[in-house]
Amino acid sequence: MLEALRAGLGDLTRFKGLGQRVEMLVEGQASDWVSGIGGWLVIPLQRDPQGFYLLSEDREGQRRGREVLQAFLGPATATIEAVQLSTAEQADRSLRVAGLGQVSYVRRAAVAPVELLDRLEDAVATVRGRDARVRPIRHSHIDLLRDFRLALLQRDSRLAEQALQDLRLTGQLSAENLRFLRIELLGELGRWTELRELPYLAELLRTRRSRAVNEVLLEMLWWTEVADLCAAGVTPQDVYESTGLGARYGSLTAAVDVPGSAGGRAVAAIDALTRGDDERLHRLLHVADEGERERLQRLAALAQHVAPTTTGGADVRALFEDGQYEAVIQAFLNTAAPDIAEFAVQAVLDIEDSANGSTVLDVVQTLVAEERVSLDRRLSRDIEDLTRFVDSTCKGWVEWSARLSQDERWPEAAEVLRSQHAQWEGLGTLQASKLSELASGVLDAWTGVNADQVAIVLDLLCLAAADACSAPQALEFCDTVLVVLADQENMSAPVREAYLVLLDQLLQAAPAETRYRELLDQVDALWRRVASPTVFDWGLGLVEVLLSTPAPDLGSRAATAMAVLGRGQDFQKRLNLRQRSELEVLAEEVGMPLQIVQEPTEETDGTWRQLDGRVVGLYSLLPRAAESLEKRLSRLCSPKAVEGNADTVSTTALQSLARRADYLIVDTWHASHSATGAIDAARPRSRQILPRGRGVTSFLQALEQSLPLAATNS
Repeated sequence: MLEALRAGLGDLTRFKGLGQRVEMLVEGQASDWVSGIGGWLVIPLQRDPQGFYLLSEDREGQRRGREVLQAFLGPATATIEAVQLSTAEQADRSLRVAGLGQVSYVRRAAVAPVELLDRLEDAVATVRGRDARVRPIRHSHIDLLRDFRLALLQRDSRLAEQALQDLRLTGQLSAENLRFLRIELLGELGRWTELRELPYLAELLRTRRSRAVNEVLLEMLWWTEVADLCAAGVTPQDVYESTGLGARYGSLTAAVDVPGSAGGRAVAAIDALTRGDDERLHRLLHVADEGERERLQRLAALAQHVAPTTTGGADVRALFEDGQYEAVIQAFLNTAAPDIAEFAVQAVLDIEDSANGSTVLDVVQTLVAEERVSLDRRLSRDIEDLTRFVDSTCKGWVEWSARLSQDERWPEAAEVLRSQHAQWEGLGTLQASKLSELASGVLDAWTGVNADQVAIVLDLLCLAAADACSAPQALEFCDTVLVVLADQENMSAPVREAYLVLLDQLLQAAPAETRYRELLDQVDALWRRVASPTVFDWGLGLVEVLLSTPAPDLGSRAATAMAVLGRGQDFQKRLNLRQRSELEVLAEEVGMPLQIVQEPTEETDGTWRQLDGRVVGLYSLLPRAAESLEKRLSRLCSPKAVEGNADTVSTTALQSLARRADYLIVDTWHASHSATGAIDAARPRSRQILPRGRGVTSFLQALEQSLPLAATNS
């Protein structure tokens, strides 16, 4: 940084008697400089026109710098005018290399140069003397919910726990909603025993729950109550009785007709076989893959024959009391019987059945209009709740974006997308015309009154684009998401991580050379905007993605990677041992010379020395992942072995590695479901290390986070 500023400063003799003061002003600012959002400097440049310039990495820095300088200078002393850097000026080229791409000219008015310098020194001295302590930023509960869910998606327990604690402190969520979020957290992290032992679980089973919570609880039943009995060949009826599924969990076992997880479907199958519900069993078998279907059919072969359940009025009441809400809804839609209307309305609300909600509401309203159903206080309230639920329900991405793009404010749009998109048709299966409508809707919303809602769900939009980008018809939508990203002044951590996923998928698709360079230009622009020591791990992730994906232009890839790593070298003294090691390895891979400015301390080194003589296991389908991990670990410690496995099904070798590894990293981004199931059977999730990202850099980050806990337990 200082070298670039000196190059732009030029010959100090032109300042005559003020030269020493100018030099001290420049060096003082350079020594205190910390790259990141909002920083600025004011120095004289030897360019046309000559004079003082306000420099920053981003527009926020320009805004802050202007506020300070205008306050100290005043229009009678100087005016501040934005200028563009050129390629002809040597000073401009030096500033670009240093990342100072935002520049404004401080045009001196009719005052003496020494007066301008006096006031600039006062401004800089005041800013340098301010309280530089980091003040906490109070995020909204919407932002914290977004951070919480992305942390769960990436299986980052530390960030998820922190986001949940911050949500609790906002006071915006009820105790019940906080309990639901706690259940989601424990379920996503596979902490089933801890979930079963929650003191308020029995009370929660008697309340109205979302489908997401029901899905988690069903899988909890499988792992804690049912799995071992099924493996031992116990009949479904005996499993049902011995575990008390009916007495203890009756409202849960039938709450979701066809659960989304294999464990949840197994519990649902036991419930269906016990009750003789052949239709539900058929629906479960229909969505299962071949291996799961065989297991369910073996379970059915053990079942005793049970007469099918009828659905008369009294039977529907019994079904509702037993928690079989899907059956209640279907019975009402088949018969439109007035005496079960209230049960159908409550059932839709209890399981948040967006597919049947509007139909049930229409039928009930018709019955009310015909005076076949009388409204009491409870039913009136439930119908109002159902009306609000239906109004906030979208059937797919296109409908959601169409409503969002209108000129009317929709403050619930972000929450609707987060809660409902998992049930929508995937973007990769939509027609090109529908995807074009979606892209137009998102872009119109971004420039309209609901722009804030687009920003809140930008991480989900990135992940949705990543899932669909392999489909040729999804190109327009992907480009729309990239346009929105380019307009972000400061990307949050969830958005940055989701962008890595999107970038990886876009580059894996082997774009043409022109398209590849456009993507690299955006990588460079985004990194320059957020580059700082606190987000350097994200920068390492960027380089990891670039080096692990096809590159039609090797020179451009190397230049972009060097630009990212070059900024890391600027704040090398503020990096930890693992980050410095990664910087060195990646710099070697791209052929970048690197000057080491600080040796690791013994204290820092001791964290990684916990791995000396230990076996580190890695399950990943990434090519040469174990080899790359071993190379990087060798700079940090001396493990006994780094053993990798890439089996796509359960094998003896995989099970053996899962049992005997001292530390086991499971790359769930690049994995086979059958293989991860085998790992779960041999080793609890609590003893697995689950990376947040998709490359070797993320493996090391996850391993590093696990080490302090391992040291405490040892």
